[in-house]
Amino acid sequence: MVYTSLVIISASRRCDIPAYGMEAFMVSLRQGYCIVPNPFNAKLVRRVSLAPGDLDCIVFWTRDPRPLLPHIDEIERRGFPFYVQMTLTGYPHLVEPRVPFRDTAIAALCALSDRIGYERTIWRYDPIFLARGPGLELDPAWHRANFERLAAALDGHVREVVVSLLDQYRCTKSRMQRAGLSDIVFGSGKSVGAATTGAEPTTTPGAQCRSLPPEPFPELLASLTSAAARHGMVMRACAEPWDLSPLGISRGACIDGKLVARVAGKPTQTAKDKGQRPDCGCTDSVDIGSYGKCPASCIYCYAQR
Repeated sequence: MVYTSLVIISASRRCDIPAYGMEAFMVSLRQGYCIVPNPFNAKLVRRVSLAPGDLDCIVFWTRDPRPLLPHIDEIERRGFPFYVQMTLTGYPHLVEPRVPFRDTAIAALCALSDRIGYERTIWRYDPIFLARGPGLELDPAWHRANFERLAAALDGHVREVVVSLLDQYRCTKSRMQRAGLSDIVFGSGKSVGAATTGAEPTTTPGAQCRSLPPEPFPELLASLTSAAARHGMVMRACAEPWDLSPLGISRGACIDGKLVARVAGKPTQTAKDKGQRPDCGCTDSVDIGSYGKCPASCIYCYAQR
């Protein structure tokens, strides 16, 4: 079969469209296009076709799929293949002030999986970081207990969990400190040396590292991998410069060309997205979101503007 180049829509790395913009997205879907501002110059806009014949797949990113659920029948009836990545971390509300409470989010993820199947439902436990705060101790023991609780609740509903270590984006550390966190341990890229040992980074940005991340991350990630396996899940890493294969974690791709092909039921593009970080394994896609102030207000979020 010959593959004809179509578009994969990412909805969205920049904002939570399913949680906060689902009705507007459905309007765009019905009219067959959307207008997307340039992320670096809002005066420049792009018209992106949302016609079924122009798309391979839609990849949704969200913390709350509940607004998406009532529209699934229409999306499928209109002939749009899709899958959903849902972030569920269980961090305290100091860290994630306006995301759904843990039990609400678990129920929503399970409802989504029951509706579309576990192959199209991916759990994201990211980003992972360590810190102290008022009445908080987000240490490895907290992550092990938290992850086990979440994995047990999602057993049978999820087969893949994606993890990543928190990168120190511009203003991320200062925003976290203003929220009252201290002793923050970031995990990859330029942040590794400064956040853990005070030494220079062991890798340059985009260079695949052959070593493991600094302690305590290897031991923590290994324990999370074991917990995932106990509950029937495989663990993959998102855009990590480290080689985590000794811990049982393979490199993942959030926009996964192979998964898109299975969901779409036909060959699809697999070219790497050159607009993402060098360590990102994502297939090329068109993101239709906009940066801005997200109502969830997660203090670590790189997309907050």
